[in-house]
Amino acid sequence: MVQWMKNLFKKMLPGFAVKYPWIVILFFVLVIAFFSYQLPKLYIDTDVTKLTTGSEGDTREIETAARDFTVGDPLYLVLRGDMDDPAVLQRAADVLDSIRRLKDVIEVVSPFDMSYYAFTGLFVQAIPVAPQIPTSASEVEQFRQRLAQSPIGKRMISDNSEAMLLEVYIWGSYSSRGKAAVKQIEQILNEQWGEGQFNMTGTCYLAHAMDQSIRRDVLLLFPLAAFVVVVVFILSFRSLLGFLIPGATVLVALVVCMGLMAWLGYPLTIVSVVLPVIIIVVGSASGIHVLHKYREELDQTDTVNKARAIIFTMELMVPPCTMTALTTAVGLFSLRTSTVIPVKDFGTFSAIGVMVTYLFTVVGIPALLAVFPVPKSKWVSSRRMTHLDTVLLGRIAKWIMNHSTLVAIVGVAIILVMVLGLGRITVEANIARYFRRSSAVSEGIRVYEEYFGGYQQVLIVVDTNQPRGGINPEFIPLVDQLEQYAQTFPLVSHTSSMASIARDVSPDGELHANLVPMAYQYLPQNLTSVYVSRNQQQKVMIYAWLRSSNTTQLAKTLVELEAGLNEQVPEGVSVIVTGLPKIVQHHMQRFSESQVSSTLASLVAVLALLIIFTCSVSEGLLSMIPLVFTIVVNFGIMGWFGFPLDAATVLIGSIAIGMGIDYSIHFISRVHNEVKAGRDITTACEISISTAGHAIVINAGTLIAGFLMLCFSIFSTLSMFGVLMALAMAISCIATVTVLPAMLQALRNKLPRRNYHV
Repeated sequence: MVQWMKNLFKKMLPGFAVKYPWIVILFFVLVIAFFSYQLPKLYIDTDVTKLTTGSEGDTREIETAARDFTVGDPLYLVLRGDMDDPAVLQRAADVLDSIRRLKDVIEVVSPFDMSYYAFTGLFVQAIPVAPQIPTSASEVEQFRQRLAQSPIGKRMISDNSEAMLLEVYIWGSYSSRGKAAVKQIEQILNEQWGEGQFNMTGTCYLAHAMDQSIRRDVLLLFPLAAFVVVVVFILSFRSLLGFLIPGATVLVALVVCMGLMAWLGYPLTIVSVVLPVIIIVVGSASGIHVLHKYREELDQTDTVNKARAIIFTMELMVPPCTMTALTTAVGLFSLRTSTVIPVKDFGTFSAIGVMVTYLFTVVGIPALLAVFPVPKSKWVSSRRMTHLDTVLLGRIAKWIMNHSTLVAIVGVAIILVMVLGLGRITVEANIARYFRRSSAVSEGIRVYEEYFGGYQQVLIVVDTNQPRGGINPEFIPLVDQLEQYAQTFPLVSHTSSMASIARDVSPDGELHANLVPMAYQYLPQNLTSVYVSRNQQQKVMIYAWLRSSNTTQLAKTLVELEAGLNEQVPEGVSVIVTGLPKIVQHHMQRFSESQVSSTLASLVAVLALLIIFTCSVSEGLLSMIPLVFTIVVNFGIMGWFGFPLDAATVLIGSIAIGMGIDYSIHFISRVHNEVKAGRDITTACEISISTAGHAIVINAGTLIAGFLMLCFSIFSTLSMFGVLMALAMAISCIATVTVLPAMLQALRNKLPRRNYHV
């Protein structure tokens, strides 16, 4: 069975493709047509609560809080201008009217809608802050004085009078309907308030911005990466065929992969947005090596037998291409062990894309080579051997083999330095920090925090487990105590609770617990339902707003806050800290676990395949040396330079393993063929560096160029991912043509001379 499979892929399928090329080409055209028809179904998902598995409990806590209290998730608008100017206030009122007229806007909360409250006898009187829009300086002064007494409104105009805060509640905030409403609001603000004079933030805006950014990245990065890779192909092979063969491979894999996602209903996310770039750079690898070997075969004789050259090329190249496809696919598919949902899906479809490229390599490339005429003589080795890159590789090969001990020592020293950096790696799960600092998202957060404090809302739910316990005068001092404790944390900018509301409506501004039941009874329900649960008034809510921070600081604050609050409550009373920041904390833990599990799974699976390929445990372990070197150096650099693990960089380990091992496989395969031809290991390594090494350098150059295109992403995390992946490919390439031959030289007497098999 094994022998039949080997013959099927090495001889039968390539032979059929050479004999009936147009049948094969028609088959792939039909496949492209079918999956292209599915592409319009592809959609974008930006729901941050679905980022990792296991966050369902945190999500349920938020949903429970939303049911028990009137917890909203508004779109925050910051209007900048002189808020002491009546004309500016009138413009703001006009903008409000325009936004309220949008059909998907539920409610707009502004300073003009606020009231302040005062006890009159046994009743609480609500007094409007702005019976009408102020039209004079004296009316503005009165408006500001009243606003300062409003429990909610006092924070809606900044202390320096330079900004006003509006809260907009939208139907289906995270749906396409809600995102369309955000876009309409942005257009109104541009037209009526002035472009650059306002900022937007909040989870609702974050989802909208992510949606727009993912669309922009797909439309920009895919053609940009394709263009750069095409240029690398043409410069490397100096032939149109050098572009068409890898280009066709990439096209088939990309359409099938993305079309399959659309067909099965999987969305594009901040992670899978890099899938087209990955397919472009990975899909070209096998084509590069096949073309390189095909060129060598054409150069062997003066009389060219094209069909024979194709068949012989495929017989030699199918085994290493099979192995590289399997190891890359396994490395990517190991991401299924991740707890990050978009990463799991990315691993699945990128692995499918790799296997599609393999199928096209075995069948499609021979068919295309059979159809296209033999390249002109300028492709031949007699001229190519004088090219600077080939000459340089030859000199490098001789130097490496003459100084193999020095190369090994330098490699070990680098490893030791980079190992020290591994412990410095941090984790980032705050989606808002995935955007560039120059983006509208980052600017909106900075402006909001400058004028109004923290923008991340933490929900502290205190359960008395007693009916009407939330408004019991004996319980209110405890709420006040818990609120004061929360304010001691540096990340907490301000808080709000029923206790602070009671202070605001108190005649002397002090907390009188016995007035709370009365305040609850007479204050508007839309105010009290925010702080006291509707179900028997058993629970109370304390809101804490956190300043923007990295995930490590956020996680530490949340853990200490929840532990400290629970220490202060008596028996029978419980405290739960929830909200989106809690989900971010959960994501941080999952990212760390994901990186370890997926990287280990990749290493074990790839090592097993290498042992099968080389038929030797020692050679399998030796082939892993460039890979381990790459992983340690890459993560060491992340630690030393402060690059965090996040939703994108968590991919690096498995992708680098799956793709980087390809170089070792092609190099080891060529070394074996040279040894089999009777050459000693030193000569075999020198020849392999000059020949297989040339294809490896071209492949690495293609990958590096493709990954660097991610630097143009609007997401800083994708830009960082692109740089780190380009670095990983460069390190893997250098390690393969330096460290690996040096180790082969050092261990030449301990390695068996055997054939490599798949």
